[in-house]
Amino acid sequence: MIRICKAKINESQKIRKLEEKVWKEKNVTDKYDIANFVRFGYVFVAKEKNKIIGAIIAMKTKVDKIYVGDWVVDKRYRRKGIGTMLYKALIRKVEGKTLIAFVEPNNTKSLKAHSRLGFRIIRKIEDTYNLGKSCRLLLKR
Repeated sequence: MIRICKAKINESQKIRKLEEKVWKEKNVTDKYDIANFVRFGYVFVAKEKNKIIGAIIAMKTKVDKIYVGDWVVDKRYRRKGIGTMLYKALIRKVEGKTLIAFVEPNNTKSLKAHSRLGFRIIRKIEDTYNLGKSCRLLLKR
């Protein structure tokens, strides 16, 4: 049985390891930052038998909007509604606030999932994080 709950500080590194595993990228989130996200932001995890299999990480911006930084589900658990359950937990927690997410234009699965959750594309932003990378789509709910 899958359950969704608010992340605990001591789960920070497990969330970070899940991101690295799924995205095949080291240091996706700084090992110290993730604990701050859990402490001061909105972080929910999906667990099966106490193993973290998914997470959503969001922070409040200075203009009182909620920015979704990461949304990840272990590849073996996808297409089971876990990502949707994570997002719905976040939506319930921040009820009434604007949610913002950035998605790569070619990530059609993420775009469809965000659309089903009520997001719409606001605009295209080139080099979102000033890293010399491709553009992202700004989504709003």
